[in-house]
Amino acid sequence: MDTPAGWLADPGGTHELRYWDGTAWTEHVSDAGESGTAPLAQVYPPPEPASPPPPPPPPSAAATADPTVEASAAPAKGGWRDRLKQAADTAVSSGKQAAAQAKTAMAEQGSKRTAAWAEDPNTLWFGESKDIGASATGVAKARYRITKDRIQVESGMLGTRSESVPLWSVKDMDVRQAAWQRGKDVGDVVLTLEDAAYAAQAADMFNPTGIADSGQSSGQSSGQFVLDNVEHPHSVVDLLMPLVSEARHKKMVERQSQYLHVNPGMAGVAMGAPAAPTPAAGPPVDLADQLRKLAELRDQGVLTPEEFEAQKARLLAG
Repeated sequence: MDTPAGWLADPGGTHELRYWDGTAWTEHVSDAGESGTAPLAQVYPPPEPASPPPPPPPPSAAATADPTVEASAAPAKGGWRDRLKQAADTAVSSGKQAAAQAKTAMAEQGSKRTAAWAEDPNTLWFGESKDIGASATGVAKARYRITKDRIQVESGMLGTRSESVPLWSVKDMDVRQAAWQRGKDVGDVVLTLEDAAYAAQAADMFNPTGIADSGQSSGQSSGQFVLDNVEHPHSVVDLLMPLVSEARHKKMVERQSQYLHVNPGMAGVAMGAPAAPTPAAGPPVDLADQLRKLAELRDQGVLTPEEFEAQKARLLAG
């Protein structure tokens, strides 16, 4: 009859007890109620069922337990190394739990915002920064929305920062794609702005406010605004082109009207009409002042360079 599994006298004699698993001797040993491990010095024969070993001293709870149970189920030994490891494991577990909760909260927040934008009739396009790199977290770094007159960006993990860029401030746009982005039809839409002050700040998803702590953002220092890692970037540019053109035209007309309100005498020059002849008895024309005003209109975009040259020639010829 086979001997059942249990603690039996160590056949090697180096320890009080050694664990027999029912088919073979194991490396688990016990001395004075304290369990441990010790490799077998040689291959020992199975125990004799007819000669049970003498009863051992009352073993501790650790000795009576099955040594194959995972060590994590046993209480800590009490040494400083054990306590340090236990504290580290607890910290790692808490960190993972907090990260999972934050990720869930961000996903819920993003879903609500996406639903609100989708239902808004002013929304022409919306998307998000796709996290598709090697260290992808599955959480979007920023969300973008395009209306007929501006681009809105929202970013942040524990909080949300919302900014917008007026379309009339965009003077150029381009698509930037890396090799690993092309296969997924993802890329960066880079917008060069008329004034760097209009650039939205760089998004930082790990900052509570969503803004990097580097002082002035890279967008404001370069005069660019980037829709980072958006899907179908060329389609986004195709959508933006007519919107930007219309917005810039409206802004030019607005600036022209404001200038003419302040300088009513320049109405004919600004509209491209020939300058009215100066009455013979009137005061002399200040040519330098007229040229200076023409240059201001050109610099503000009211007059094109060709229109400026034409008006300048008329003034000099008169």
